[in-house]
Amino acid sequence: MPIPLMSFGIGGLFTLMMSMTADVCDMDELENGMPRKEGTFGAIYWLMVKIGQALALILGGLVLKVVGFDPGVASQSVETITNLRLADIIIPASTAFLAILVMWKYDLSEEKARAIKKKLVELRGEL
Repeated sequence: MPIPLMSFGIGGLFTLMMSMTADVCDMDELENGMPRKEGTFGAIYWLMVKIGQALALILGGLVLKVVGFDPGVASQSVETITNLRLADIIIPASTAFLAILVMWKYDLSEEKARAIKKKLVELRGEL
């Protein structure tokens, strides 16, 4: 069951983040003028994705070591399984809370994004 839910969540995240990036590019153009910086914003976004993946790989091994996982045994101890379950709950919940704190003051609503787009169209003289 977790794999389909994770796939849906990750797909939604990437769709949402790229949409947010486009809105941020519009806001940046309105505030700072041309040239637009989609490439810079996209590069920073994907750099952060790659850094996050690298940290997850590194910390994943560290978590296994800390919880007492031993790949050489056929069956893990009850304490190890309990620690794995706790880590599987605490780490995602903590990082989700951290993400909420980081995004708390993101104030670019749909209405504000539409107003920015309308203003850009007026400034460019587009129809």
